[in-house]
Amino acid sequence: MTEEQKNGSEEKAPATQIRQWDESRVIVLLIGLSLLIEGLLIYYQAGPSQAVVAGVTGLAGVTMLLFAWLVPFEEFEETRPVDEEETDEELRPAALPDQTIQPGQVIEKAPAAVAEELVKTGEASAVPGVAVVEKAVEKPLEKPVEKPVAPVEEEEQLSWFQRLTKGLTKTRTGFVGKLKKLVLGSTKIDDNLLDELEEALFEADVGVKTTQELLQYLHKKVDEEDITDPDKIYAILRDQLRGMLTRFSSEPVFNPNGLTVFLIIGVNGVGKTTTIAKLARRFVKDGKKVVLAAGDTFRAAAIDQLCIWGERVGVEVIRGSEGGDPGALVFDAIHAAKKREADLLIVDTAGRMHVKANLMAELKKVQKIAEKESNGGPHEILLVLDATTGQNAVQQAKLFKEALPITGLVVTKLDGTAKGGVLFAVEEQISAPVKFIGVGEKMDDMMPFNPEQFLEALFADDSEKTKQSDYNVVQ
Repeated sequence: MTEEQKNGSEEKAPATQIRQWDESRVIVLLIGLSLLIEGLLIYYQAGPSQAVVAGVTGLAGVTMLLFAWLVPFEEFEETRPVDEEETDEELRPAALPDQTIQPGQVIEKAPAAVAEELVKTGEASAVPGVAVVEKAVEKPLEKPVEKPVAPVEEEEQLSWFQRLTKGLTKTRTGFVGKLKKLVLGSTKIDDNLLDELEEALFEADVGVKTTQELLQYLHKKVDEEDITDPDKIYAILRDQLRGMLTRFSSEPVFNPNGLTVFLIIGVNGVGKTTTIAKLARRFVKDGKKVVLAAGDTFRAAAIDQLCIWGERVGVEVIRGSEGGDPGALVFDAIHAAKKREADLLIVDTAGRMHVKANLMAELKKVQKIAEKESNGGPHEILLVLDATTGQNAVQQAKLFKEALPITGLVVTKLDGTAKGGVLFAVEEQISAPVKFIGVGEKMDDMMPFNPEQFLEALFADDSEKTKQSDYNVVQ
């Protein structure tokens, strides 16, 4: 018999039957064997006195052994073993999808899906593992249709003033919009109008002191100039708010003779670490060499987070060990920054509640070390406030002011609140200017505070009115 005939006979031989021992049968077999052994041990140890117990136990074991062996097995056909090294590439048809398959052509090792498709269309006979083409395939096999990928829309590039105007939408709608509606919709100036104005100022978290000052000034102007047109009240309020914001200089202070040190303070959760990263990015773009100090030594996560931000921004971070002395870390950071000839060192501090006297005393220690080691520093002590906390931010500022000489404020999350009036209140309470504001989560959504731009964006006309007073905000 030739080799080919042997192969042919092997292919035509029926599949062999195998006995499949499943898990349950094996378990029964093991239990029976255990009972049989246990019966023998009982008889061996106890003797004839326990012959009945040993016999029953052994009989149970023998019964389970016979049950496991004699119950009919399920029979399975033994299939052709698949070579483990056989890959999908090897199982592809010999003919390419875009070629015409001729009658009689054999596609060996055809994938099941291809063979099934050819059999359905009558183009091949059903032979396991082999598809024999019986007639020519006039059209190529269809390739899977790829779904078109939607183009990724590029993020709209906005100027800082556009981002500011967009970020102040909630405050403009809830605060300024209500003032417009009250004043421009009134026909006369009376006590009801003034009471409603007072309520609108309170709702915007302008604060009690600031509201009283605004209303006193408004009463004085109305009496002195005998104003009867409600439209003029709107302009008076706008000009007075402008005067409050421009009372203090909002420009950040830098040391002209060497390293500048910024100390960043605030309660837990206001976003100090993110604020530091955004400030670093801002000053790096201005051409300054910036170094960060991970002064929050109470939390390892805070140190790691600042290091991650430093890597993203491209600045070096001076870090210490968890639980270390913040004062020692600031000392080392100042000298390291000087050695690296850095222009600015921004020091992170642990978040602390403003009512904790011992933690506030620790900040004083850090401030004294910075003052001694950095030629008059820290040149800015910036308190980070969350605008969404409203009047609570004012209380925080007052108590931090009692512990440290705060030089400026960083007001974040102005885009997330309709109570942006807190910005006026906090400046009035601590006599310190807002130096930076944040109106979004992106890295470029924090910029130095410009009172003129802020008021222009705050009083922007969303309704596209042509009223002259709505556009000439800053003269």
